[in-house]
Amino acid sequence: MCGSYGIFDEFYEAELAKGRQIHRRDYIIVTWPLKGNVYRGIVPESMARILVVADVHANLCALRAVLEDALCNGAIDAVWVLGDVVGYGPEPNECITLLNEHPLICVAGNHDLGVIGYVRLERFNVDAARACLWTRRHLSACSSRFLAGLPLRRSAGSFLLVHGSPRDPTWEYVTSESHARLLAPWCEQDHCLVGHTHRPLAARLETRTLRPGVGTSARALQLRERYMINPGSVGQPRDGDPRAAYVILNPEAATASFHRVSYDVGSVAEAVERSGLPLSLARRLHVGY
Repeated sequence: MCGSYGIFDEFYEAELAKGRQIHRRDYIIVTWPLKGNVYRGIVPESMARILVVADVHANLCALRAVLEDALCNGAIDAVWVLGDVVGYGPEPNECITLLNEHPLICVAGNHDLGVIGYVRLERFNVDAARACLWTRRHLSACSSRFLAGLPLRRSAGSFLLVHGSPRDPTWEYVTSESHARLLAPWCEQDHCLVGHTHRPLAARLETRTLRPGVGTSARALQLRERYMINPGSVGQPRDGDPRAAYVILNPEAATASFHRVSYDVGSVAEAVERSGLPLSLARRLHVGY
């Protein structure tokens, strides 16, 4: 019913993709309704604290640490997930269950699509493909339905949520401010939230001022201009810092703050080894790459 390789969840998204020539041969654009507890409506800008995460990769210990750390500083109105909930790690079902305990917006990442067969595993490296196959075997029916219902993109107020980029939400890596600015025409919203690189990034899309502000502190970014923001990875950081990464977004104050939190990397690495997943996926957790 939903083709072989991929999804857009609404007709207008498919038409938008065609108009901008961002659909690829690797996935088929079809209509597919959202399932599970994924929030469909427009998110009010009155939300005070939104937890933004990406690339959880079935690392339950890291996800719990992020949620606990974020909640220490106040209530969370919603959780926004920028794809790749599963893949690499040993606890995919548990991560999906935990995320669905919160008001949630979640978009699909390439690993999410690979696990449910919507993208060819030939596009992945050997260990990533093996992890997708392992996850596919261990995924519950409920978790499979959740992943199958995820859109490739989602608008929420003045933010666009994608995994890769607004031009190619599945595969494109955005690694620099110059690269981000090239993608500004593909984002109709003020700001774009991305994942995929496993590295934090705050890149100005253009110099047009949106609202007055007081500048950027060491941790709090004032969203006076258009930004592309990557919170970094929860479950498999690749910036040399093994701590889990996340962003707290405050639409009312127009700020985004970047955070890191430690978790028990050793226990997760041991769980990866016991599970039969590739050993390299355990080792890289210790070094943050």
